Amino acid sequence: MRLLLAVLLAYIPSSASLLKHTAQRARQLRSREVTLLGTLVAGDEPQRNAQLQLRFPLQCRLEPEGGQAVSVKGTAQNPEGVPEGPSGPALRLVQMACPLIAYRGIPTADAPQTLRVAALAAGADVTAGAAVSRLYDQTVYVLGAAPRDESKPQLWIYKDINAPARLIAQGGADLRLLQYGTPAAGEWFPRVIELWSSGRLAARFEVLEAKGVRAGAQEEEEDSDE
Repeated sequence: MRLLLAVLLAYIPSSASLLKHTAQRARQLRSREVTLLGTLVAGDEPQRNAQLQLRFPLQCRLEPEGGQAVSVKGTAQNPEGVPEGPSGPALRLVQMACPLIAYRGIPTADAPQTLRVAALAAGADVTAGAAVSRLYDQTVYVLGAAPRDESKPQLWIYKDINAPARLIAQGGADLRLLQYGTPAAGEWFPRVIELWSSGRLAARFEVLEAKGVRAGAQEEEEDSDE
């Protein structure tokens, strides 16, 4: 373990390189929109079935069964976008998560800056150097703070898959994007999206099925059949 840590510390990519690779991972996703079906727990409300609709780029709408929908429409210059719907943990979850899961469709040259702006809007200074830490059992790069210092806004990126992992915002809102690569959500999206506040779980969306996901290889096969 010490040897592995020493190797990681010997070479930590720059924040610019990390954001560039994170932006590039969406290039193979060819879908114009994706619907994530699952369950939502928000605040003191009981668990409900819900769907999270993603329209690329930067449009997200969370619809809980029997409840009021919340949505965000962002732009490359304002990734957090304009929120719609009742304020509360569900809306905050969507507002923080949307720029990190729905940036597909932004021109490749502009996507890293969009991710940078989203982090800066949360208060994270991602222009500083990166550090290494762990999120549960996975290695992550931390941008905006020192390892294990969760008092400052920061963006975490998974080392092995270049996907956004965590965003801690000014004021303590703590978004966690967990379990990429599952059969339910595929490699493009986290299976679990959590919002924590003051050490307590404020909202949790768990994906049970993803509809509309089209990867590059799949589209090439479909195009060749036409």
